[in-house]
Amino acid sequence: MNRQLSRILVDNAHNVVVVHPDILVSPTRVTTSFGCLRRAVLQETLAVNRPTNKKAFLGTLKHVLFEHALLNGLNSAEALLEEAKRIVNSNILGLVECGLNEEEALFELQRVIEDYRLWVNGAMMGPGTPLNEIPHKNGAKARVSRVLSTEEMMWSIKWGLKGATDASVEGTIDGERAGSVVLPLELKTGSKKYAGVEHQGQVILYTLLLNERYRQRCQDGLLIYVPPIETNRITAMATHVRGLIMTRNNFASAIAKVKSIGGSTSAQVFPPMIRNRRDCERCFQVDECVLHHVATENGTESSSGLDELFTLMTKHLGEADLNYFKQWNRLIDLEQQHAEKNLRALWLQVGWKHEQAQEGSTCVANLKMVSDAPALSESGAKRTLRFVRDRRTRRDNGDSGVNSHPTSFADVRFRVDERVILSAESLDGKNLLVHVSRATVRKIEHGLITIESRQSIPSIVKNGQSAVGKEYTWRLDKDTIMSGLRRAKENLVQLFIGPPPEVVSAGTALMNRPELQVRMASMVSSDSAGDGDHKVSGAGDTRRRNLIVHLSRPHFKPCRVTELITQRCRDCAKDDHDGSVAAHGQFLLDAFFGLNIDQQRAAQRVLSSLDYALVLGMPGTGKTATIAFTVRVLLFLGFSVLVTSYTHSAVDNLLLKLLAYKTPMLRIGNTAQVHPLIADFTLDRQAEREGISSVRAMEAKMVNAQLVGCTCLSVNSHVLFAKRRFDFCIVDEATQITQPIILSALRCADTFALVGDHYQLPPLVANAQARKEGMDVSLFRRLAEAHPEATQQLSYQYRMNRDIMLVANRLVYGDKLKCGSFKVASNHLKPRWQRQDSVGHKLLWPIRVLTNNQGVMFLDTDAMGEATAESSSTAQLGTSGRRRMENVVEAQVIAGLVELLVLGSVPPDEIAVISPFRSQVALIHHHLTAVAAFRRAGGSDWVHSIEVSTIDKYQGKDKGVILVSFVRCNEEKHVGELLTDWRRINVALTRAKQKLLLVGSEATLSGGSALFHVLSGVIKEQQWGFKLPRDAVETLRQFARSTASGNGDIESLVPDVSSVPLRPRQGTRPSQMKPISRDIFGEM
Repeated sequence: MNRQLSRILVDNAHNVVVVHPDILVSPTRVTTSFGCLRRAVLQETLAVNRPTNKKAFLGTLKHVLFEHALLNGLNSAEALLEEAKRIVNSNILGLVECGLNEEEALFELQRVIEDYRLWVNGAMMGPGTPLNEIPHKNGAKARVSRVLSTEEMMWSIKWGLKGATDASVEGTIDGERAGSVVLPLELKTGSKKYAGVEHQGQVILYTLLLNERYRQRCQDGLLIYVPPIETNRITAMATHVRGLIMTRNNFASAIAKVKSIGGSTSAQVFPPMIRNRRDCERCFQVDECVLHHVATENGTESSSGLDELFTLMTKHLGEADLNYFKQWNRLIDLEQQHAEKNLRALWLQVGWKHEQAQEGSTCVANLKMVSDAPALSESGAKRTLRFVRDRRTRRDNGDSGVNSHPTSFADVRFRVDERVILSAESLDGKNLLVHVSRATVRKIEHGLITIESRQSIPSIVKNGQSAVGKEYTWRLDKDTIMSGLRRAKENLVQLFIGPPPEVVSAGTALMNRPELQVRMASMVSSDSAGDGDHKVSGAGDTRRRNLIVHLSRPHFKPCRVTELITQRCRDCAKDDHDGSVAAHGQFLLDAFFGLNIDQQRAAQRVLSSLDYALVLGMPGTGKTATIAFTVRVLLFLGFSVLVTSYTHSAVDNLLLKLLAYKTPMLRIGNTAQVHPLIADFTLDRQAEREGISSVRAMEAKMVNAQLVGCTCLSVNSHVLFAKRRFDFCIVDEATQITQPIILSALRCADTFALVGDHYQLPPLVANAQARKEGMDVSLFRRLAEAHPEATQQLSYQYRMNRDIMLVANRLVYGDKLKCGSFKVASNHLKPRWQRQDSVGHKLLWPIRVLTNNQGVMFLDTDAMGEATAESSSTAQLGTSGRRRMENVVEAQVIAGLVELLVLGSVPPDEIAVISPFRSQVALIHHHLTAVAAFRRAGGSDWVHSIEVSTIDKYQGKDKGVILVSFVRCNEEKHVGELLTDWRRINVALTRAKQKLLLVGSEATLSGGSALFHVLSGVIKEQQWGFKLPRDAVETLRQFARSTASGNGDIESLVPDVSSVPLRPRQGTRPSQMKPISRDIFGEM
């Protein structure tokens, strides 16, 4: 650095210092930290999302009406009233949540209509609106000439701030010589008596954000109070800015201390309690504050300053409770740390360099927007944006001047429905407009990517008037800030402190379960204890805490499924005039006897549970069908059921099984993310179809629904779960959900059932330290290990033939898996090629590998020479320059085998290729596409029917033929972290029905992993191994040429009917695929 520039003067007149600029703080958090820094930090890190109160929700509606008036220049009372009615009708769920009716909400909006009309008339249509000037004298007027945006989220790495002002406007102020200026506009619908200074501070900080984003003069802001209407001019004086930045620095430093956790012994350091009992008792964060103080800071009555109130709030918490809270609070923070670290790449690296940097890149850069249209989907988005690659040559340092950046989106890491952040960066790479909008990926095509944006793109950006100028490109970065982690914190807090969930009882049939009714009543009364003078919110979720934290033994009530169904028919006989109940009961009895013994016991275990039941569904054992049957019985018995999982697809898979029986249901979730066949059952669609437009009708619809389906994360955010409970909660794929995430669904029901297989992939945890400390231990596993008697295994599988099942049993399941029928056990692949008899002797090995009656074949690449070594160097595929872990020879072998399978009449949609590495997946897809193009001019549709995926994404799926590429091949016999996880390998080995083809280096795999050493022993024992010759790739190509017809058209070689069907024939009854019936009642 130049010596003259090495010193920067910072004093009361020059410059400011911003510490931790990568910790982005909202202006609201800065100003609310004035009174209590600890409260502001808790709001950011540990706050519970409480139901919206009436005052806050009405304020939101008033903001919406004012923003609409601004954007549309509404100065007519009639037009504003019509818009007010529309706003009320479109916010029925919010009214239900806060306990308002439509008339009350409309009355409150009518109170501000005249104020809004006068303001729009004066500020936008007339000579200007009068200003109260702070700190200037009164007299000036402000006139708005253009509304730039509303609720525009702005991020600033310069100031370490992020926030969304109510509106950004362009206008003039009387007496100012500078002419038109940009102004932040903030509307406040509450009293300024106690928060006026905070409001002024927020406006000043917004001027800093706007000044940086638009590079225009922005020294003033408008602060509007209503009712009555009052407009204040807030000027950003240097002394005020300096004081606010110092406050922001204090807050950011406090956040940095909280987040600076590393080794297992480090603890969070929060700002101290203010020890002011009067203020603390009235604080809305007091529950979280006291919980953290007692659990993490070894707090006492004295250290808290709350005296005996502290003891009243914490006396129910024992050592086990405090340890559980400390452990999971820390694990969530570690995972959040990882997410935020990835997000920092957004501003630390130019977009195209970040995209090309590593395989783990979460960015797509060099984009050109080709369309911006209103969003037509039901997702709630405002705009649909489409992008192609921008072909302009970049001029930033290090560029060769030749545009070598990729033009395709075929290899991007984004998935449909994934959240992304849209930003703009100047063509020279020097300026970045961070976070122009948040969006969701809707479609990824070869040369086009489509997103749906939650905000409109400001015209000032598109017109080249922002900080990135006129020559800029767009970039998309994966939104790694996981809202689920914040909800996990909420669930964790509510487990230990706050009102018990049993205070809400609507929606249950508790009167039919007297054993639980008494326990619930005592729990609610004891949790609301106090001494009469002090108001204590409650002891949290006592029942779930006892079961999950203290691992109390679950209770069961002996019962038989057949007797429950029969008794229900008897109870309803008097009113069953048309016999529909009896017929339904008989249908369920027939279905019950069609289940195998394990499935019957699983249904009975759930129905008899008072606390919880666990169903271990091993691969291919029909767990979803079993649970669907159990739900049908619960509904028939009059119970309400919540069906949930972590993903939308898992929820919908179960609901689709129930839909086949025309089961009424209510699906909570964004219609755009729900399966098309389930979409008509979403709340929005049903309300529209049934004409539900009132608060009372909407609440009744939600409370009376007997079957509700949603994801675990939806439970935290939807009003339905604040208004009702359920008798049973069924969690599918429970072994893939972290413990805190699952808690929100469990607290909504009296009894829960967890369904999954903890021998397959655990919850996804990105932070290595968090995994090491146990964050990937699911609640299913925790409870199953503590109380194995609560678990019912499903062991009869209907997927794998006996060879594939043997591998799974030897490596993982200890011979617990059994074939459900002889047909399943003997289901082998029998391809047949049209010119098979004319193939030369040297080309016969592919036939031996693919046509034998061995369900498993390990194709060892070691004899193929050095070419089979893995590669982690710069990839040759495409021009992205990304570093990958891949194996070219394995990709070529697999592409050749897939081609032969298709030539051998195996349906392409029954073939899948999986690998642990994303880059190998992309490479295999590339080689398959090349093979298809070579064999048929212009490409071939069959290749699109073949799934190529990572192992992780393929859990829960199956195909007739599965090919696995293990990739790793090196002299050091190093297999890496992905291949040492036995649960991932278990998933890979249990996806195939007829043929499992494993391709890899036997020496590397067996030498680098104990699991693969065992697998290698099984392969040798069963004689399932084959050493690929050095010319294996060329042999496969010759074989394909020898068996193909003259024009090389693969489709012409595939007969209309394959030699051996891969799916059961139509008309096959489920009972034909099940083990012989036994007397189940004698064995239970």
